[in-house]
Amino acid sequence: MVGRRTKILATLGPATDRPGVIDELVRGGLDGARINTAHGHPDDWRRQAAALRAASESAGRPVALLVDISGPKLRLLEDVLPREVLVGESVTFVGAEESPDGARGVAWPDLINAVIPGVSEIVIGDGAPRFSVVTTYEGEVRCTCIRKGPVEPRKGIFVTHSRVELPAMGGHEVEHAEIAAELEADFIALSFVRSGQDIRRLRSILDSVGSTARVVAKIERLSAFDALDDILAVSDGVMVARGDLGVQAGVARVPILQKEIIHRAVGDGKLAITATQMLESMITAPAPTRAEATDVANAILDGTSTLMLSAETAVGEHPVEVVRVMGEIALYAQSEPVYQQDIEAPVESRAEALMQSAVLLARQVGAAAIVVPTTSGGSARAAIKYRPQLPLVALCRDPAVARQLALDWGVIPALLEGEADSAETFVELMVSGAIEVAGLRPGDTVVVAYGSTLERPGSTNVIVLRQIAGAGGRTA
Repeated sequence: MVGRRTKILATLGPATDRPGVIDELVRGGLDGARINTAHGHPDDWRRQAAALRAASESAGRPVALLVDISGPKLRLLEDVLPREVLVGESVTFVGAEESPDGARGVAWPDLINAVIPGVSEIVIGDGAPRFSVVTTYEGEVRCTCIRKGPVEPRKGIFVTHSRVELPAMGGHEVEHAEIAAELEADFIALSFVRSGQDIRRLRSILDSVGSTARVVAKIERLSAFDALDDILAVSDGVMVARGDLGVQAGVARVPILQKEIIHRAVGDGKLAITATQMLESMITAPAPTRAEATDVANAILDGTSTLMLSAETAVGEHPVEVVRVMGEIALYAQSEPVYQQDIEAPVESRAEALMQSAVLLARQVGAAAIVVPTTSGGSARAAIKYRPQLPLVALCRDPAVARQLALDWGVIPALLEGEADSAETFVELMVSGAIEVAGLRPGDTVVVAYGSTLERPGSTNVIVLRQIAGAGGRTA
């Protein structure tokens, strides 16, 4: 039986803080949870991380924790009064620590230097409301609303044609990276990446605090898309952050940008996460729209590794149901051919060539699964780059590595139990582990790829075929 290959990542928040909800999400098939440091307090994040770990242990399977570092996104202040703004209304913004009477405060002193009157626009949230900058006067940015929408505290804003570039990381981002390390985060996502240099700086910070988290670059600026090759070279994956990307590039360009980002990430063997408004209507509605279901399915057909839920689970009314619905859509969508890397494409190493051969062999013999032991996760990722249409069981000694594989497309991560004193008993050990986690049946054929030097990182150099024996029999 082939389970869902595309993984589901859900954002934690007030809706999932209710007793038992995180356990229900994990039992319902959740593969990873996201903590968004743009919201909440470190104590909230510690409590949520602990609840996730407990739910994972109770379910008996690895579940990943991703900590999203908010980055230097401009935000309205906490004291901004919420209200609906209509087209034609005049609104004043001020870069300040507190909102003056009659103005909307923005947590950025350089706001007035960034805007160009008559050219720049200020966009709130994912595109509405939108304001045209009319003039600046004595520290105030005076605007006219050109697209209606709600103004709310802590809402993100974006300035078009800005004359001032924000840095990728500041003081609070470093602090949040340190907290992520404390939480033993499996993934850390960095917002508003501009180039590979931003990722290198984050890795330096993580190294200094002893974190081995995989790093995901959020692609939400056109400058990041332009530098995608550089970013992919130094990151473990990318997130197609469609909200802010749509604000910068325009909504019409987002579908094509999404396909290109996923295609290039998968081609590099990297994680690809698709995010923002996947099932947005289910924040309040018990079922998605047809358009949303189609959007989720199309991201799967594009080849995305992971689908991410944001407000749907963080503050929505149906967090458990939305994960169930997304899983159901994913199962139907995977019955159609998804994007696949050319199985005969050139490879960069002998180890990658071997895993490429394992995938091809599995396809030729109609195998039920590919089984690999992995110390770092590299062997499993080298195989799933080719999107094999069968489960890949990755057996790990290190629980952290198993969790880091939980978001990779098609991978079933599990802990490798027991010891082996020979290659043959090691193969038997792996096949036994695969039977338990992948539901293999007597007569199924599996492809096993391992190292003749047992369990040494990067030593995979042997491929064998095994047929699952019946009760009491020995694997053939």
